[in-house]
Amino acid sequence: MTDVHDLGLITNVEVLKRFVSVEGRFVIDAGCGGLTWTRHLSDQGARVLAIDPDPVQAELNRAADPIPNVEFEEAGAEQIPLDRCSVDGVFFSYSLHHIPARIHPRVFEEVRRVLKPEGFLYVIEPADCPINEVMKLFHNEDRERAAAWKSLEQLADDSFRSAQVVTYHGYSQYDSFDDFAGQFSNRSFNSLYTEAEVRSPEVQEAFERLGHPDYRFKSSKRVMYLQHPAPL
Repeated sequence: MTDVHDLGLITNVEVLKRFVSVEGRFVIDAGCGGLTWTRHLSDQGARVLAIDPDPVQAELNRAADPIPNVEFEEAGAEQIPLDRCSVDGVFFSYSLHHIPARIHPRVFEEVRRVLKPEGFLYVIEPADCPINEVMKLFHNEDRERAAAWKSLEQLADDSFRSAQVVTYHGYSQYDSFDDFAGQFSNRSFNSLYTEAEVRSPEVQEAFERLGHPDYRFKSSKRVMYLQHPAPL
């Protein structure tokens, strides 16, 4: 596996610009959720197909105001509704670990199928940091995140000619524990925990302790950027 470089304090979009220009390119935002990363890609001049398999989120996305050069499809990354060799790049922004590890091979086969020979795969995943220590108390994703990264490393070794990895961080700011709990409650794609679990005394204690005094938490991430997929 390639060496890992730490970029320090930097935004997701600034990291993207260090790797690739998406202006004028056709890309997929896989597991797009509420279209946050999709909007960033559109702002950078990309033409985007945003896909998400969650029916609740899909309904919200269909009802949302149009985003320039963006189309949305209710679909999972294991069955991408596009032709072979038709896409410049595929993005997974905090979404790969939500895909069951048993279908990672199928997902990556689909990614390679739709990518052009000079195409790329760009994956953002959360890393350990104080805010994750709070979240683990009601929703521990350590196993899923580890499995996603292990699958990525195997993919990099076997199926792409170039791989780069970076770590970096930003900050998540909350007005209060109620603000935090409201943001993490009732997410349709995280149905394994309840609002009561998010608002438990144990979670509030950790939030107050680790976020003291201004509820500003370091938020660490890592990116793997893979180029030039091997032919299927």
